[in-house]
Amino acid sequence: MPMAEDETDAQDDAPDKRKWRLIALGVLLAGVAIAAALWLLRPQQQGEQPPDRPPLVSVTAVEQRSEPIRLTGQGTVRPASQVGLALEVGGRVAWVNPSFREGERVRGGETLVRIESADYASRAEQARAEVEQARVELAQAKEARATRQEEFERLQERLASDGSLTPDPIEGDFVRPGEAGQEETTGLAENPSALALGQPQVDAAEAALAGARARFESARRNVARTRIAAPFDAVVRSKSVERGQFVQPGEVLGQLYDAGTLEVAVPLTQRKAALIPRVFAPVTSGAASGVPAEVRVDFGGATWAWDAIVEGAEGAIDPNTRTLDVVVRVASPLRGGRPVSGAEAAGEAPPLLPGFFADVEFLARTPPAYFTIPRDALRAENRVWAVREGRIAFVPVTVVAREGPNLYVTGPKLRDGERIVTGDLPSVTEGMEVRTGEGRTTPAIDARESGGKEPAIGGGA
Repeated sequence: MPMAEDETDAQDDAPDKRKWRLIALGVLLAGVAIAAALWLLRPQQQGEQPPDRPPLVSVTAVEQRSEPIRLTGQGTVRPASQVGLALEVGGRVAWVNPSFREGERVRGGETLVRIESADYASRAEQARAEVEQARVELAQAKEARATRQEEFERLQERLASDGSLTPDPIEGDFVRPGEAGQEETTGLAENPSALALGQPQVDAAEAALAGARARFESARRNVARTRIAAPFDAVVRSKSVERGQFVQPGEVLGQLYDAGTLEVAVPLTQRKAALIPRVFAPVTSGAASGVPAEVRVDFGGATWAWDAIVEGAEGAIDPNTRTLDVVVRVASPLRGGRPVSGAEAAGEAPPLLPGFFADVEFLARTPPAYFTIPRDALRAENRVWAVREGRIAFVPVTVVAREGPNLYVTGPKLRDGERIVTGDLPSVTEGMEVRTGEGRTTPAIDARESGGKEPAIGGGA
């Protein structure tokens, strides 16, 4: 019986053994397949790799120029002349010009505000009467002086006729007998005083008349001061007076600005300002620079431009920004600008008004020859990387000005039409071989192929 049981167990284990043999065979075959795949996909041997290629760079061709350099700056439009209106005398406002409103144009000499003038007119009439009275008193004093002079002359003639006085042979005056040639005489008849002849009374009357005339002129001017007029053709910027209001002397009633001229103060770096011809003319000679400029303003979705003239630099450097304000003036700013872009959808041309933020373009002093290059083409130590016969050459340049994304440079070793590198490389040596791609590459491709990035350095500007 025990033997029969062992045979039965052996028969039951036989299928399990076959199963495990099949699994082992499958694993072995899978391992062989994986090994074959790895062998087929193995990397090529070092000797089979293609040779290293020079890095690919982006380049741009430079062009030598001689036309004037155009510098740009920005500033806020402001009045060239602005005045506050104030009366020199006080009183109640009797009339306000309907045109005296913010934004309205007024003509030079046009009356804007008038206060009640009756009291001032009465004082002027009183002063006029005092002048007439003083004139009469002066005439009376002169008449009295003439009468006394005649009386004195008749007295001298009477004394001379009865021998009381004789002519002096030297001076021609009358003297007492026996005293001819003596320098001093005595008595009213010989040497009457000015008081006796009435001269001080005449002097006092003349002074009184002069004082009366001065008071009359002051009163007359006060009558004229009861009105205030525009000093020049202007635009009303603000108004703070109404009819019936009582105003004090010197109280500001409004502000006007000159309608004929506006200006823009443009802060420029000292490098830029130095390129504007005669920029310090107002400081050194009191004359304007006279360099042409253009003022541009964005309004209503369009850009409008006005011709301008550079007045010159203001008299001080800003202590905080170290910039210099250069002032440009626009004549006839209310005439309306000329369209530059987008005017077909903007409608009527606007006037140039104070407060507009403006872009200003200057014509700068120009070197005999210069080049325009991108900012990222300038490297450390003020050099550019020129590509000559497929190799890098370090070319020194001098930065004349920075303008937006570009630089204006000069350099005797930089050639017209030469290609310079604008992309970045991890490391560069002079004479290094590069590929240019002839304008089909971009800085992003350069960085990807070179495997790194080195920022360009824009020094020296």
